[in-house]
Amino acid sequence: MKSKTTIIAFCVLAVVSCKKDSTTTPAVKTTEEILTGKTWKADEIRVQLSNNTTTYYKRGVSGTIYDSDSIKFSTNNTGTYYFSGASFATTWNFTDVAKTKMTIIINQPPTPITLYLENIQITELYIKYAQYSSAAGISYLASCTRTPN
Repeated sequence: MKSKTTIIAFCVLAVVSCKKDSTTTPAVKTTEEILTGKTWKADEIRVQLSNNTTTYYKRGVSGTIYDSDSIKFSTNNTGTYYFSGASFATTWNFTDVAKTKMTIIINQPPTPITLYLENIQITELYIKYAQYSSAAGISYLASCTRTPN
């Protein structure tokens, strides 16, 4: 009988000692935390201009001026757009509750450019979106993928 009690006590002790030490789960980042936590470089861009000009860019395949294209979103709805060795102050805002639409204003002299982004998907690995704008009589439509610098 003592041996049965000893075996049962040992089994109970073994089960109790195998219990996990911690039950904490990693914190889930908000969309804004993911967006503002990195600088995002152009990875793939398809552009269609209203003058029938098209452009395709894929990082590492077709080197163009987009190699220098990146954007940093700051937590106070400002940021910096980097292009061809220059940097421009920006402001940005989500325009819908689901955070799938955004406006970005690039303060590029002499006239700021307003970009409209839609169908935004934001993850730790990429940002994907459709983008449109109009300036100097030319309309611009693009699909873009950005990855962390």
